[in-house]
Amino acid sequence: MNDQNQIKPVEIYAGSSWEVEMLKTILEDYNIKSFVKDEFIGSIAPHYSAGGVGAVKLLIADADLEKATPIVKEFEQNKSN
Repeated sequence: MNDQNQIKPVEIYAGSSWEVEMLKTILEDYNIKSFVKDEFIGSIAPHYSAGGVGAVKLLIADADLEKATPIVKEFEQNKSN
């Protein structure tokens, strides 16, 4: 199988459950598919998942990275305002 045709997951964001779900919805509005990883630790121990070791992660296909990066940056800017 040719490696160029394989989809590779890339972590685009890590944070709390609600942040990841909100960003996932925004990316879907731009037709960028994503999936959530480590979502259960965010539910079980939300105080532990603020972007560090126990953070909930959002992954996308590497082919969507260029399109998704400015969207994630804008999300992070708006989140801190």
